[in-house]
Amino acid sequence: MKRKFKGFTLIELIVVIAIIGILAAILAPTMSGYIRKAKVSAAISDAKTIKSSVESSLSSHFLDNSNPGEFDGAFNKILYLDQSKNVKDRQVEIVGAFTNKSWYTYKKKLNNGGASQKVDKVIAGGLDEMFSEQWKAGKGNNPLGYGRKGTCADYLKSDNTNFGLVVVYDSECTVRMMQIYRKGILVTYINGEYIANTNRNAHFVGTNTWSSIYTDTGVSASEELYKISLADKQIGANGNQGGWY
Repeated sequence: MKRKFKGFTLIELIVVIAIIGILAAILAPTMSGYIRKAKVSAAISDAKTIKSSVESSLSSHFLDNSNPGEFDGAFNKILYLDQSKNVKDRQVEIVGAFTNKSWYTYKKKLNNGGASQKVDKVIAGGLDEMFSEQWKAGKGNNPLGYGRKGTCADYLKSDNTNFGLVVVYDSECTVRMMQIYRKGILVTYINGEYIANTNRNAHFVGTNTWSSIYTDTGVSASEELYKISLADKQIGANGNQGGWY
């Protein structure tokens, strides 16, 4: 005797589809939130790796070097510690800095042997081992020019690259401040914490004070960060301040 199998009626199918739609509507925001958190966590993890790589590279070539004075000229970037109206009256700290411009010079083999570019080569070499397959050399524009000029996304488009990086390090081979923009997320390291900004209007601090990153995320910055800013300048051998290179 043959059995007759009864299928779903049209009404039953409509009900099932409606239930699936309701469940999808409920779960979609939750899943989207999980995905966003995962991307932010990955971005912060990358930032930590970059910071660790920079500090490790610097330590190896400064603290373990038989000629520790060889790279002193690399510490020629200007970190303003206050915002006096007269720039010449501002207190400054002399630091080192590595940006896309440094990366471009390294990738295009434009290093001229100067102390600053020797250290750039040290830092870039360490980063190259981890991220070379993901980072494009671009045109060598400096992200410091995009604090007011445009967003991080604007910078990537104009520079024809897929990342933006600013690292400020001191003579103790410690990263003081850092910004890395990749895959739509800007991560800032400052004051010992990592701050992620996923807003499409996120921008580099540039030459503004580093308190601006807190303003972007709706958090109040500490008083000292309202004063600190990195100049798009460096001190030459003659003591004059000029362009990045």
